Amino acid sequence: MHLLNYVAMIPNVVWAAILASALTFFGVMLSNRSNTSRLIKTLAHESSEKDKDRIHSLRKDVYLRAAETMAEVGNYLGKIPQLDPTKENIADGLSGFFGASIKLQLVAESGTAKLANELTARYTEMLFSLLAKASPVHTLQASIQIAGEFYDQKQSEVVRVLAEMTQLNESGSADPLRFEALKRSFDNSQQAATQLSEDRIKSFEERNLAMREYTIALLKEMRSVGPLQMRLTAAIRGELALATEASDYEAEAQANFERIDRSMKELLATLEKG
Repeated sequence: MHLLNYVAMIPNVVWAAILASALTFFGVMLSNRSNTSRLIKTLAHESSEKDKDRIHSLRKDVYLRAAETMAEVGNYLGKIPQLDPTKENIADGLSGFFGASIKLQLVAESGTAKLANELTARYTEMLFSLLAKASPVHTLQASIQIAGEFYDQKQSEVVRVLAEMTQLNESGSADPLRFEALKRSFDNSQQAATQLSEDRIKSFEERNLAMREYTIALLKEMRSVGPLQMRLTAAIRGELALATEASDYEAEAQANFERIDRSMKELLATLEKG
């Protein structure tokens, strides 16, 4: 009872101060809790954004490299007939794209990774198909080189024999037997050189025809793979947050290939007439 009396004796001003302090305390607690919650969300968002930026940066480097090597594939496939399979592994020319494709598939979304994997398989098929088309070119090129080497040897022999025949004539010493032997050697070497020259010309003509067949096959392969290349390019642009209309890309690619096709047909027609 005495305690209640003491409490009742406390002035209202004090109670008001206590109540105000309590309200302030609880207000601070609620504010701190709200700030803490907001800070946690902010940190989580910033962490998420940093992860996104890191992934985006990683993808950007990988995607740009993949796009670069993809553009190099067509150029390399066009060079295959000029390469020497006895001195280098022709398949190594696609190792750059294959490596970039593997990296792309590790960091890309599933749809983009699937397109990259499909394009890798398609390039592999194209390589094997075009190697078969390039084989006659490589064989004929080897024949041309061998014929050329023997032709040069026979021509050197012709020059040597002619020099000896000239020296014998200018010496004033009659030696019919030696002159006849030199003449036979000259005739044989000249005949062999002529035959080798004809063989080499024939091989050149056959190689040109084989190159024509290879060029036609290459163009068809590149036309067939064009839409897939464009879909992959569109998917990459989408993941890099770049505006892309896949249908527009495919239509543009098709139009470009048709232009190339027309130009190639005109060139082939000109070569056939010539």
